[in-house]
Amino acid sequence: MKEGTIRVSSTQLKSETCKDDNIRKIEIYTKKASELQSDLIVYPESFMFYSPVEETADIRAVKAENIEGGFVTRIRELSRDYGISQIVGIHESIPGDKRVYNTVVVVDKKGEIATVYRKTHLYDAFNFRESLIYKASGNAFQIFELNGMKIGMMVCYEIRFPEIARSLTVQGADLIVVPSAWVRGFGKEEQWLTLIKARALENTVYVVTSNQIGNVYAGITSVVDPMGVIISRTSEDEGMVTVDISKERVEQVRRNLPSLSQRRTELYSVTQG
Repeated sequence: MKEGTIRVSSTQLKSETCKDDNIRKIEIYTKKASELQSDLIVYPESFMFYSPVEETADIRAVKAENIEGGFVTRIRELSRDYGISQIVGIHESIPGDKRVYNTVVVVDKKGEIATVYRKTHLYDAFNFRESLIYKASGNAFQIFELNGMKIGMMVCYEIRFPEIARSLTVQGADLIVVPSAWVRGFGKEEQWLTLIKARALENTVYVVTSNQIGNVYAGITSVVDPMGVIISRTSEDEGMVTVDISKERVEQVRRNLPSLSQRRTELYSVTQG
């Protein structure tokens, strides 16, 4: 595709407790995306394996892997075989700690690791404490480039923090990718749709999400236009959406809605507490 345009496939899948089962799903959908000539395929948050709430920290730590482990190695092989970039959520082991990092790995079409992002804001809400399972990272919010498009990442619960999306946008992001495992519940689906549209519109960027479905998760994998309009989404089943997105569309929206350039940063302050 021409510079400044990419074709993105985003998956909505059920994560199985067995890593090999999830690798098989990645193999199937990466092949499908390659046949559609996609430049990038996105998989959900923590897709390496499903970890039920009753699973102990010891078991989870044993199942988790580092970036050099077999799970990521297989993803790298698939990217190289099919000539497509991939974004995949994993459980990353931490030496000496029963908790793990909630990590997203970006692999380029040559099979090289392009970037690694570890979740910074953990889901300690709605009577759940993700911090008992994961260790919060302090890594920077970062962007990477693909065919002239600048791409940032945030993970699931982080969609509730507008500062992250704004930080990525200020760095030049045209697209924000959000691998997720959004837990279903009263009002949660509506909250999700409101938040992803808001993050797109207030920053005039594309937002592409990839959500787990099944188990305790809500699904709703979606692609949002820089005007905050959902342009593609999945059904209630496993599946994949594929869209073409362009820097030209981002620039067009920003000409019509120049809110980013109208910010008066000298008036804004960040307060503690």
